Amino acid sequence: MTESRPPVLEALRRYALSYQASVLALARWMELPVNDGTALGEVIWAEGEGAPLTPARLTARLGFTSGATNALVNRLEALGLVERSRESVDRRVVTLRATAAAHERAEPFLARGRAKLDAALAGWDSATLATVAEVLDRFASVLPGDEPRAR
Repeated sequence: MTESRPPVLEALRRYALSYQASVLALARWMELPVNDGTALGEVIWAEGEGAPLTPARLTARLGFTSGATNALVNRLEALGLVERSRESVDRRVVTLRATAAAHERAEPFLARGRAKLDAALAGWDSATLATVAEVLDRFASVLPGDEPRAR
């Protein structure tokens, strides 16, 4: 017999599945394979947060090898969707940025999503949203990550 899960865990699972579906929808919108669309979405998201990704950080987010990430970035670059740049003081650091063409193609899809998110958050006060963020951060901190495999 299994114990029933708290409703908050079921809600988080539904959110995770919905997020996954939105990633697939972005890939379809951009007419890209799922992995390429996921990577482009991560690049765009990071840019919007003011913290553009390096290839190493993209590798970690996608769970790929560095070689697989390099091949993926090469494909996105060949399609004119991503650019590599050296914009830090340390010119060895490569930054990934979505091109203007990528932003233009993705914007209608992303704008629709932003409007829906804004509507979903409307009416919640900042204290409640801060509590929700704290709960989500705490849940994220206990999920499995790069833990060693059991032998």
